[in-house]
Amino acid sequence: MSTSLLYHIQKIRDFHHVNFDFSTVLTWKITRNPKKFSCPECKGVRVAAIKDGYRDVRGLPMGLTTTVIRVVMHRIRCADCGAYKREALSFLPSQKCHYTKKVAEYAINLRRHMCIKAVAEHLDLHWNTVKEIEKSHLEKKYRKIDLKGVEDVGIDEVYLGKRHGYLTIVRDLSGSRVLFIGEGRDSECLAPFAAKLKRAGSLLKHVAIDMGNAYASWVKDNFPDCCIIYDHFHVIKSMNDKVNTVRRRTMRGLEMDERSILKGKRFTLLKNIENLDEDSKRDLDKIRSTYRELGEMSMMKECLRNIYSIATNTEEATTAFVYWCKLAVESGIGELKTMAKTITQRLDGIVAFFSTGLTSSSMEGFNNKIGWLQRQAYGYRDLEYLKLKIYDLPKIKTTKKL
Repeated sequence: MSTSLLYHIQKIRDFHHVNFDFSTVLTWKITRNPKKFSCPECKGVRVAAIKDGYRDVRGLPMGLTTTVIRVVMHRIRCADCGAYKREALSFLPSQKCHYTKKVAEYAINLRRHMCIKAVAEHLDLHWNTVKEIEKSHLEKKYRKIDLKGVEDVGIDEVYLGKRHGYLTIVRDLSGSRVLFIGEGRDSECLAPFAAKLKRAGSLLKHVAIDMGNAYASWVKDNFPDCCIIYDHFHVIKSMNDKVNTVRRRTMRGLEMDERSILKGKRFTLLKNIENLDEDSKRDLDKIRSTYRELGEMSMMKECLRNIYSIATNTEEATTAFVYWCKLAVESGIGELKTMAKTITQRLDGIVAFFSTGLTSSSMEGFNNKIGWLQRQAYGYRDLEYLKLKIYDLPKIKTTKKL
């Protein structure tokens, strides 16, 4: 009966039950079936077995009781190949592990609902052991990512702090998969991804990126026929940065007692006008009438936003953006001239949004999810483990039902 439990509960076969010891933990002593000895090298059965002490490994807990599997170990001498080695235990993930495959499987299942610390306490394992179990599982799961047929991707960077710096995340826009994670935020970090795409025979058709030059140059160098899309989020974000720059410059030029109109009004200028309450709208009108440059920046920001809600096709959008750039240059404000130059240089990618309908908004949402992942763990020291968790992140829900 006990030997049967050994197989059905602990998934250990070819071993016999010897005895139980119920002291502080449940110690389950087992020994290999004499008919099941084989050579670790050539798998031959003409062998002689000599007892060689014991080995303790962690088994599945029996209820709340920690279970230790005490294995009677043997030295195997093979008559066929002459090998003389200690027997291998097939129920361990590797011969260096001190826990069974079933424990590793149980830990992975628990990690879906519990933190590493809670799993470690439940299984009476070290915290790092549980982390390495999950890391090994994720390495096998994401060792090879299928890139065949990938055509539309989004590329964005995420900042992980001083320890790890920036990571470049590539995701499939037609799904939710993470296709590649590169260290850094330049074109060089995407070189392995380009090589993998070419080996898979995939040619990118659309790439949604931010307004930086690094990713755009990578796309042009590796996929010259690919359509680059600059999402409207990044266009408006760039414009908001210019508005904030003018606000700070204006504040610096005022006396301390004159700054009350602008003090604490940053988001009054940056928010969409339809999202402002009545008091904020009055404050915005006062700012526009008092400070000429800020008033023009605010009006031009709203005009830029309106292009995305009014234009229905590429032609209308191109005409609207060209006219907006003309007005920006005529304003004489340095920040507006810089924004007009940026839009002019990237006009094809900006208006491509109107013809494809593709957007990298999911990339920005995914970056927030990565931030949630870091906060849950209070940061990660192991970068490779963090990258594997990011690969697995699309399958993880960040909200739980109460």
